Amino acid sequence: MSSHFDIIIIGGGVNGASIAMALSQRSGANIGLFDRGGLGSGATGRSGAMIREHYLNSELVRMASDAKKFFEDWQANRDYDLKFRKTGRVLLFDQSDADAAIKNAEMNKSEGVNIEVLDKKTTSEILGEVCLDDIEVILYEPDAGYADSLRTTYAFAKEAQKNGTTIHTHTSVERILTKSDRVCGIDTSVGKFEAEKIINVSGPWVNKLLSPLGESLPVTPIRVQMVGLRRPPHMEHLEQIVVDHTSGAYFRTDGTPFTLVGGESEEDLREIVDPDSFGLNADHDFITRYWSRAINRFPSFKDATCRGGYGSLYDMTPDSNPILDKSSKIEGLYNVTGFSGHGFKLSPVIGEMVADMVMGTNHSRHDNNIFRESRFANGSGITAKYPYLKRAHQ
Repeated sequence: MSSHFDIIIIGGGVNGASIAMALSQRSGANIGLFDRGGLGSGATGRSGAMIREHYLNSELVRMASDAKKFFEDWQANRDYDLKFRKTGRVLLFDQSDADAAIKNAEMNKSEGVNIEVLDKKTTSEILGEVCLDDIEVILYEPDAGYADSLRTTYAFAKEAQKNGTTIHTHTSVERILTKSDRVCGIDTSVGKFEAEKIINVSGPWVNKLLSPLGESLPVTPIRVQMVGLRRPPHMEHLEQIVVDHTSGAYFRTDGTPFTLVGGESEEDLREIVDPDSFGLNADHDFITRYWSRAINRFPSFKDATCRGGYGSLYDMTPDSNPILDKSSKIEGLYNVTGFSGHGFKLSPVIGEMVADMVMGTNHSRHDNNIFRESRFANGSGITAKYPYLKRAHQ
């Protein structure tokens, strides 16, 4: 077993695997990928895994569009089934966000996104029994959908392995090792490994590794929860993703009569936790809260059967967008974190962008600069010109 690598990637979620794939395809570097659990066993494996293009910032729209095209094309050209399914995605807005919704849809269209405004009659034909009394604007992304987050992660990892990447799972990285303010390796639960470059993709654990180095990023581990509802037979047709901007709720099916209900309003994103110790099951008050939101929008959910739920983690930044940057203190260290719930859908593009950053190349058409850590200190965070007032997570 090699104890020396050119590049070490800490974190075997979908973005760590995507970075490993991109780097291994472009270079002859000896790459090691380490994860404390199995591949995708953290937030990736508990992701809603939705794929969409609608964003409130043009650069993010372009990134999401390229990522969606990757999911559409990649599995057709390789022997993988990422379970990518187009379901369409319906976004519901009341009067408070109506103007912003129209303006953001126009911006998305100008970037080439297939997005349209629906009337209530057409929406009811698509969704069936849905209450739209308080809805003012409805947007529809017919090309949106979801994929399997674990299949995707394993596919990326397998491609990286084909190009020589070594993967160490169930191996906890205890420390990043430095010498003269430069990385020299990692100390793990199975011993030390040397490296000239380290990419820290540890998500909610990022500051646990950075703090001993005198570095800290504005990344907060936030516990989020999902609730599973088994739809009654007369609702089994509901397969579209629905985002209810009046309450912050979203609904995602998986081709079965099972709907995952999540929330991203301000009240849903308040629980700061220790990533080593947080509730893995959904709390009773979240179950009742999310179920009530579902009934409010789809009254027949009152006949659903609750199948429990689970907790996961967001690595949240102040502007809900990632940090892709060199360390400000340690040479050879790169921090890729703070995805704030966007990580899966952007992962194919993130791999290419980080490979450019580490190798000093310019293959990706996307600009790393907007994701620099310094944006928070100099007041240039990624903001929406037309934000949605009732949704904390843009």
